[in-house]
Amino acid sequence: NDIKNMSNVLKSQIKELENFAADVSHELKNPLSSLKTSNELLAENKIHSKEKKILFNNIINDLNRMNKIISDISDFTRSQAEVEQQQFEKIDLDKFIEDLILSFSPDKKQIRIIFESKKQSIFIRTNIDKLAQVFINIIENAISFSPVNSKIKIIKFTEKGKVVVYFADQGHGIDQKLKEKIFERFYTDRENKDDLHTGLGLSISKKIIESLGGSLELSDNIIEGYKGACFKLELPIKD
Repeated sequence: NDIKNMSNVLKSQIKELENFAADVSHELKNPLSSLKTSNELLAENKIHSKEKKILFNNIINDLNRMNKIISDISDFTRSQAEVEQQQFEKIDLDKFIEDLILSFSPDKKQIRIIFESKKQSIFIRTNIDKLAQVFINIIENAISFSPVNSKIKIIKFTEKGKVVVYFADQGHGIDQKLKEKIFERFYTDRENKDDLHTGLGLSISKKIIESLGGSLELSDNIIEGYKGACFKLELPIKD
């Protein structure tokens, strides 16, 4: 039985690796095709200088996107390997969130991040670096979809031996039909082709939280005044 279980785990890991390789290949194919086309047009030297500038700009965008994809793939694979080597420490979750918010200085969109903690401050044992990575991914995702001069709200409370954290923004929101799909590798519904988000952030975040014994999901928005996307994060409270 042990050998059979080990064999099943190995087969699952091989299948996961095959799927990951296919996903990576698909994501890199588009910018590579675009680079090839631009290079061929420039090599022919039959286009005007104005069109050359457009092609050079496209090449820079494609290279930036490929660089971002490769960086995110590196983060993804490293996170996958590190979840089995967790180093936990006790932290004050309220202070952790407050300090993290301070690191998000107002950008050109002038978005305010508001933190509300219900009941007492709570201490949890967790991997602080991995948890910070999740919070940063979710907040950056919310900022990218939020309109100028809007707000993001983070609410924390405890419930039945768990700490629950909601992240809500004032953007256009996410259809509940996509609540599973948005956590798939490389999935994105962004219309801006120049946007460098690769769609790996939420997938990485979900795997990290599950490795910490918790859960991360797209929730119905229950926070008044925040009708955009709402994510619900749960972690067990451990002594």
